[in-house]
Amino acid sequence: MSRIKVSKSPSSPEKIEENEDLLTEILLHLGAKTLIRFKCVSKRWSTIISSPYFCHRHVFRHANITKVSSIFLESGEDDDNKNRYFNNHNDIKPLSLENGSHGSSSPFDSIEIHPKDLAYIVQSCNGLLLCRILHHHKNRAFLPIESFFVCNPTTECFNFLPDPYKALDADSHESSPWLYMNFAFDPSTSSSAYVAICVWKFKAVKNSSRSRFETMVYSSTDEAEPGSWRPCGSPLMAPAKFELHNGVYFNGSVHWIGFVDPDSYAKMSVSLRFDFKELRLRDDNMPPLPDLDYFYIPAAACGHLNLVGFSSPERSNMIRVYQMAMDYSRWVLLHTLDLSPMYWPNDFIASVKVLHLIQDNEDDCSGMSLVLVVNYNVVVFRLKDYTFKRIYSRYVPWNESAESPPISFEHIESLVQL
Repeated sequence: MSRIKVSKSPSSPEKIEENEDLLTEILLHLGAKTLIRFKCVSKRWSTIISSPYFCHRHVFRHANITKVSSIFLESGEDDDNKNRYFNNHNDIKPLSLENGSHGSSSPFDSIEIHPKDLAYIVQSCNGLLLCRILHHHKNRAFLPIESFFVCNPTTECFNFLPDPYKALDADSHESSPWLYMNFAFDPSTSSSAYVAICVWKFKAVKNSSRSRFETMVYSSTDEAEPGSWRPCGSPLMAPAKFELHNGVYFNGSVHWIGFVDPDSYAKMSVSLRFDFKELRLRDDNMPPLPDLDYFYIPAAACGHLNLVGFSSPERSNMIRVYQMAMDYSRWVLLHTLDLSPMYWPNDFIASVKVLHLIQDNEDDCSGMSLVLVVNYNVVVFRLKDYTFKRIYSRYVPWNESAESPPISFEHIESLVQL
């Protein structure tokens, strides 16, 4: 009696596994953090996900997805007063906005840092971080005072920037200029190229309240002068007391928005920006800050440049959210919030501190959320429906009595390769 051979047709998962093009297309739809975990599935999956071609396609596919997955906070402590996650070195961990868990990796995990060196995050931009290391050396004549590097916390890759002090001439060194470092990365135009901006502020001009600001740029893809800083644009005269901290990249420029003499009655609203198309520092006549009695945090979210204004860093119960008009003519008031009546949970709030304004799951302006510290709880407050959830408890800022708000940096998951 002859036997009938029954051929076993491959199942759908087997068909996908056999077809590398189909598998690649499916993987391209997944998030960066998920893909990092999926490297452990097999050597084949790891090879596909790790390839520069796949990472390049993934970055472009997800370039317009700007949902913030986690934030790096200035500092904090757990119940045992030991887990300070924004203080120094490998203790700097991201805090998930979904469930309040801490990430396992730090931007400084792969870098050798002297125990006495100080490490900080300077700026975040579309999934990358600019970090600074302040070196502790007794003899600084032969060693750099500070180092800067750009890193991707998702992939744990990094690149050190060339020493900006070496690009200064002797005359500049004698005048002891103040250094400000920022950078920009736009995944919609490049899957890996970034540009760093070094702004030097020189001593105030004699009998004047203004200083000379000069700029240099470093491009990670500069073929003409690789690995070097290039002077750019003409010097700009601006208020000497204006600090270029917390730059925000938006619409082809890094923006600095703030006050001169914020602690005096004579404080003045100032805005500067570095234009990447023209490669120069500009002092365009942007509209002044809406209310000089408020403190402000600028943030780019939902395709706009936004401002979060609050009454005081210590007790920011009164909050206003503004959005810059598309023609840069005025600040448009979107929300006015009085958080005094809010309870968490069943206790009247003693204090509110503003950390950040982020984009959540939606694409329009109603898809923004405030990240707040309410009674030592990190809270995500949705502006669409005024609902909130606690994601972390017992948060204590490193410098709780400071007159400025706690510093936070957003993190967007990305497969950017440096």
